Amino acid sequence: MNMVSTLKWFHNWVGFFISITMLIVLTTGVYLGSVDLLKRLDSKDQTYSPITLEQKADTVASVFERYPDMSTVRFPTEHTPYIQASTRGKSIALDKELNELSSSSSFDLPGYSTVFWLHRNFLIDNGGKYINAWASLAGGIVTLIGIYLWWRVRNGFRLKQSIPKNTRSSSLLKSHIQLGLFISVPLFILCISGFLITYNSLWTGVLKQDATSEQTLPYSVSQPSHWLSQLSNAQQIWPDAELVSVSKPRSKPNKDQQAETDKPQDLVYSIQFDEHQGVWLREADRISMNYQQGTIESVIKHSDRPLSAKIASFVRPLHDGLYMPASYVMLITLVSLIGTLILSFSVVTFYRRTFSRKKAS
Repeated sequence: MNMVSTLKWFHNWVGFFISITMLIVLTTGVYLGSVDLLKRLDSKDQTYSPITLEQKADTVASVFERYPDMSTVRFPTEHTPYIQASTRGKSIALDKELNELSSSSSFDLPGYSTVFWLHRNFLIDNGGKYINAWASLAGGIVTLIGIYLWWRVRNGFRLKQSIPKNTRSSSLLKSHIQLGLFISVPLFILCISGFLITYNSLWTGVLKQDATSEQTLPYSVSQPSHWLSQLSNAQQIWPDAELVSVSKPRSKPNKDQQAETDKPQDLVYSIQFDEHQGVWLREADRISMNYQQGTIESVIKHSDRPLSAKIASFVRPLHDGLYMPASYVMLITLVSLIGTLILSFSVVTFYRRTFSRKKAS
């Protein structure tokens, strides 16, 4: 058996066995992507106009005081023209006068929780996410093999064959090949990033090392516990960038810390910037500010990061569109939809050619 035959066997059989898991992930991905798009397209009847640094400081203080459970305050931008207070799975939209426009939680949507966990771990808890991860990795390998097999055949790209003319296996196979070529690169990225999200220890260490190795230049000290002074100080570091959000530090319960109730921990907030309105990875430039002391603890600019850290910072955004433009969410949702179709075509064709022939003989 030569290499092409071996790869064809791997592509067909491994692709067939992971088709069930891939169909689940892709169909649920279409739903999750559609929900995300609908949220992004809802402007809450607000029109974008920038707010001053003084207004941002007052907004942060007021919102964190009014909504202590919220972890991030985002300011109006061209793509989201309202103030947003958010935490995991929940967000509150506010106008510039801090009147509440809406309060929503994704998990309150009918069926959303089931679809989300079906996408994440097939509803079988911790073991399911590892099955999902390895199936995603296998899907990425199958995708690469499919590209190689097409290149060896060198039949070119025929757009008219993308839509099957009938339900014959030959027509479904041609559609599988053409549509597969069309989405091969983004589908491969979705598969590999899905694997890496589960095995995040493979890449999160790069981000931590990057954060700890940042230069510690002598930045000016702000007034302690004073938002306007601290935001102004942060803005002076990147005067041309847009200050877009402020996040609380994530609190992780620790037995030793709970025992030391007489020693309150300093709050180190993360102040996020966009270099410009059209940036692809939003909130990527960050300044860590000690709120009680008014000191800057770290300054991280995405463009100054080493290549490994730049790639690592894109792992999750490339998979679910977090901090990415709505156009990218639309792309990966479309890829998931087309992927569902071509997987269905391949399962039908492979079953007919492999099992139906055996029964007929």
